[in-house]
Amino acid sequence: MVVYSEKQLMDELRNVPLFSNASKKQLKSLANAGKIVTWPEDKIGVVQGRPGMAFFLILSGTVAVTRDGKPLARLNANDYFGETAMLTGDPRNAQVQATTDTVLFALGRPSFARTVKQDPDLAMRVLSTMADRVSSNI
Repeated sequence: MVVYSEKQLMDELRNVPLFSNASKKQLKSLANAGKIVTWPEDKIGVVQGRPGMAFFLILSGTVAVTRDGKPLARLNANDYFGETAMLTGDPRNAQVQATTDTVLFALGRPSFARTVKQDPDLAMRVLSTMADRVSSNI
């Protein structure tokens, strides 16, 4: 099992736009709320149409993203996916499959909800970031 320090996870999370406005204390809470998961090569980690319950940040490795069997993207270390699912629980709109052995930081919807309930300011920061992203896409 690969071990990442709390500081390493905080640094990785700071680079995710959704959490870029979070304080050091909030990043620490998020880092402690998630867990490290490994997907062996060829593992389908996210199935299109199934309920989404987690955000994933790729720490090492590569995944392929497909929708209805058609390639959408190849994601590598420092890329992430599932932020909408973590926030809404909506069904996954794509499938994600490891193309190499992959290590990810996973933050589940229940853990994220507990974290923001303990720190409402974090919720406001995340909402502000999401609002900025939505308004810039109009």
